[in-house]
Amino acid sequence: MMYFCKRLLPLLVLTVSIVVASAVIAEADEQPREYEIELLVFRNLVENDGGEVWPVDYSDWFEESADGEQADILTETTVTWLPKSQLRLSAQRNALARSAPYRPIAHLAWRQPLSGRHQAKPVELPTGKTRPDRAHVDGLVRVAVERYLHLDLDLRLHLADVSEQAASIEYGVPDIRLKEQRRMRSKELHYFDNPRFGVIALITPYEPIQVPEEPVEVPVETDLPTDAPAPAQP
Repeated sequence: MMYFCKRLLPLLVLTVSIVVASAVIAEADEQPREYEIELLVFRNLVENDGGEVWPVDYSDWFEESADGEQADILTETTVTWLPKSQLRLSAQRNALARSAPYRPIAHLAWRQPLSGRHQAKPVELPTGKTRPDRAHVDGLVRVAVERYLHLDLDLRLHLADVSEQAASIEYGVPDIRLKEQRRMRSKELHYFDNPRFGVIALITPYEPIQVPEEPVEVPVETDLPTDAPAPAQP
């Protein structure tokens, strides 16, 4: 019986170790992966819309709670805004800036962990309203990941032209809106358009930069150990 217990004990320890290791791996896998989302928003300067007409949908323009106040739409997702030096669509931005019919009006990127479509929270874009004589965009962006990436845009273009803006207000038309959902893969460029403005979107998995460890200097022994035998005398 004692011999059987001695053989069983290492097996039990090994089994417990495997279970604990599996739990740690499963917990690591459950951590949402971070992605970098980059949007390049540009305006179409061509006044002729080619006869295209887009209807105005008021149904969910304002989301109101039970007490009549505007619903809280601010994100709870941790977002890290990326500096200009980390933008990947700089070449596309420069090409749009040189073109006659288009003009970049916003270029921004951020990093965030992604969850499933039912858990994903929207990110509210900064307004970008720095000068009253320039058009700007604001709105919400929701990104989720399941089998594919899912990008939901709900952006509004605010015109800088006083006459255009006044006409919109007179006829009760809200700011020009781009609302679209897209299933996409990472590292693919996707184009969203509206007769007045468009968006180029790129989603990239975040790969942390591995900082190499500094080499450890091993001291070179130049003296004999104290317990070494003394050299023979000639």
